Amino acid sequence: MSLPRPARRSLLLLCALALVGCAGGPPPPKPWAETATRELNLSLSSFELQGRRVYITRSASAAAAQPVIVYLPGLGQGSDAGQRWAAAWAQAGYTVLGVQPLQADAAAWRSELARTGEFRELGLLHYGDALRAERLDALHRLLPALRAAQPALDWGHASLAGYETGAQTALDARADADWRAVIAISPPAMQAPAGGVATLLITSEIDQDPLGLLRRPAERRQAFDSFAPGSGWLLNLGAVSHAALAGTMAPEGFHVQDQHHGQAPIGGMGGGRGRGGAGGAGGEGGGMHGPQGGGSRGPRSGSATEAAQSDIGDGFRLSHAFLDAQLRGGAPLSAGGLLTSR
Repeated sequence: MSLPRPARRSLLLLCALALVGCAGGPPPPKPWAETATRELNLSLSSFELQGRRVYITRSASAAAAQPVIVYLPGLGQGSDAGQRWAAAWAQAGYTVLGVQPLQADAAAWRSELARTGEFRELGLLHYGDALRAERLDALHRLLPALRAAQPALDWGHASLAGYETGAQTALDARADADWRAVIAISPPAMQAPAGGVATLLITSEIDQDPLGLLRRPAERRQAFDSFAPGSGWLLNLGAVSHAALAGTMAPEGFHVQDQHHGQAPIGGMGGGRGRGGAGGAGGEGGGMHGPQGGGSRGPRSGSATEAAQSDIGDGFRLSHAFLDAQLRGGAPLSAGGLLTSR
């Protein structure tokens, strides 16, 4: 018995849609929690503290009393950002506590300045003196509570790390007695205390500023030049973009928006020589004039898809070696290649 013409059309349409689905692009990326726990043997958890969510990343087989790294995310990021850095450090034997100190920083891309496209003003506000001081004060309030909440960790061997605004605060805190080492990833142009603990500043030749506050990536090294001799290291990752330095894995669904940047689907953790390409329309290394990551979600300083698929293995390896040297008495770093000592 033949089907009526409308029914035949509907059946043909369903078959066509099924064929398109079968021949479509790559499957969506796995949720980060699945990758971390099933493939990387990591333990992920979180808790609330002083109105902020704190995310814990550690090896599933690690002893309780591990050295600790407090990680401060960047502008517009939540406490769960920077997963690739956290995963690399956790696999190296450290417990990473990620926390965004200020709600204003976490909500930056939902602010009125972001909605109206005033991105330079947004940057001036969040990197400016008032929020810079407020962020440092928030860290000082959070730290005793973090120690009380996680007493089993080895707080005598603690490091502070951060990206963007988090890097600014990490550099501001380098003279605090609470830390044995500091890692600042893609900081703004700034002065930092000359004295303080050993500090690793991580940037690249194409570490552009999506907010337009910097004229050239080299300005991110300004703090390094202010360090006292013997206290600083500069890690230049060459052609790794600002977005990739974020080290942020894409939550489910982010990869769809990020495809318009021309990035490949989410990849693995990566290793070896850093070679992350420029991201964003026009490329972060190729004269981009506005923040990357537009669309309905608003711009983001670091494209989650690019960060996930870009190879920043040298950053993982050398930051791990830096931490071992400062927190565990490991072999000191040797200048040369990607590393410059102060």
